[in-house]
Formats: sequence, C-alpha cells, structure tokens
Amino acid sequence: MRSRDLALIIVAFLGIAGGVFLPDMAGLFSPLTVYMMMTILYLAFLRIDFRALVRLNRADLGEMLWWSSIKLFVLPVGLWYLFRWLAPGWALPVLLLSAVSVGVTAPFFTQMLGGNAHRTLQLTVLTSVVVPLTLPALVKLLAGAEIDIPFTHMARMLAQVIFVPLVLAWLTLRLLPALAEGLGRIQFPLILALFFFINMGVFAPFATFFFSQASQVLAAVGIAFGLAALYLGVVWVMGPLSGWRMDLVSCGSGLIFINNVLVVVFAAKFFGPRNPLLSALYLLPVYLMLLPLRALAGQQERRAPAGDKP
Repeated sequence: MRSRDLALIIVAFLGIAGGVFLPDMAGLFSPLTVYMMMTILYLAFLRIDFRALVRLNRADLGEMLWWSSIKLFVLPVGLWYLFRWLAPGWALPVLLLSAVSVGVTAPFFTQMLGGNAHRTLQLTVLTSVVVPLTLPALVKLLAGAEIDIPFTHMARMLAQVIFVPLVLAWLTLRLLPALAEGLGRIQFPLILALFFFINMGVFAPFATFFFSQASQVLAAVGIAFGLAALYLGVVWVMGPLSGWRMDLVSCGSGLIFINNVLVVVFAAKFFGPRNPLLSALYLLPVYLMLLPLRALAGQQERRAPAGDKP
C-alpha cells in the first residue's frame, strides 16, 4: 500500500463518519457536492493532454465500446435479474447504481494507480454522453417505471459536471500555464480535502436513517461491498481472457469508480430512500478498491506481452 492510497482511504472514511455523527455541520456541504466533484475533475484535467481525447484508432475505439457496453448494459441487466431473484426490493437501487456512467473522478484514480488517465477520460466522456438515454430506457424496460427527469435536465446536469471543468482546464492550460503548474503541485492535498467534504455532504442526509433503520443500512452496506467486489472481479477476469492485452487499470477503473454521487442527487428526489442510500454507501468500498487495483496493475505489468503493455 502506498502512502497516498492510505491517506485517501483514511480521509474518505473520516468524511463519512463526519456526515453520520455531525449531520448538522456536514449538511452545510450537501448542496455543494456536485460542485466539489467538478473541482476534482478540473484538477485532474490539468494533467491531461487534450489531444489524446481524439486520438483513437480502430483498436482503441473497439476497446472503448467493449467496456462501455459492459458498464451500461451487460452488468446492469445481469444484476437486475440476479437481484429480482435474490432480493427484489433492492433490484431497482442496484440497477440505478450499476447503469450510471463512469465517474468524473475516475481519471484521478487512474492517475494514482499509474494508468492512462486519457483512456479513462475517454471512457468517462463516452458513457456520460449516452447515459441520459440508456439509464432511463433500462429502468423503463426492466422496472416498468420511468425516471421522472426530463432528458434535457439529466443531460444538462451531466454536461455541467463534465464539460464545464473540461473547458476551464483547457483554458487554464492555454492561457494561465503558471496557475496550472501551481495547482498541479498541490493537487493531491486539495483533492483529499474535497473528498472529505463530499463524503460529509453525501452522508449528512442519511444520519437519522442510519440509527433508525439499522437493518436497512447493514443490508445496503453488504450489497455495496458485494457490487464493488463483483465489478472488480469482472475487471480481473478480463486479464486472462484478453491475454493481458486490455488496459485493465485504465478502462477497468471505469467499472468501479462510477458516478454514484450523481445517483444520490437525483434518486433522492424521485425514488424511495433505498435508492440513494445504496449509492451513498457505495462510497464505503470504492476507496478500498485502490488496493486490489494496484495489485492488478502490477500483475498486468508482469504478464502483458512484450511491447504490448498499456
């Protein structure tokens, strides 16, 4: 375990504890969670070569479409039917969480793991562009319930979260390179602080629920950890299946580091408490996934064919 991994895990869990045990103070940050996510993405974009966003050959595009299909269709549909059989009351929360786009923070985690952040960013943009169509369609088709969010509203939210930081970072790099360099030197402590306050803000609304509905919370915790392990298992299996040629860390990060906070925001408005609760509690295992992903990165480095390493 690297010191940065440990620092992020500790800070993240302290933020979660602050949201649960100090909800009045933590609630001040709840309306700011989306903007803090945007700030994290802005800081991650400052280390991105924007020309790499459009440098996709046929093989790269095929890999992007493969991972996007798994993320937006294969996993959500499979998990929906699994939970309809095992725990029907949790099927819709699992569907919403599993079918959401690759997280806006995923490129940051890929950077931490030494992967190709440009590849993760391409996956983030691709899935975010199509998820306003795919997620409502899956819910309507499988659950028989429509998400009561107009397409334009959901698309505007995703565009705001992703493309506003993208443009601001591009302008900063182009017009204010000294500022970009200065922010780059303090990027990690800034992002640590933002993760702390995001977690406080996300968990503050659920503080009372934690103590009044302990059985529901424990069930959601178990499901959240199970889903994180399953997502990781899918990534790990892709190694031997592809002969260790796929970029497992950079693309596989997109299956694990997802836009669960975005689900919390809109599920809290339009669905019952189970839906945002599961997405919020997914923050518990997601930071811990850094450890096996780092091990996977080392394994792929050793096993990838010569001259074909990501």
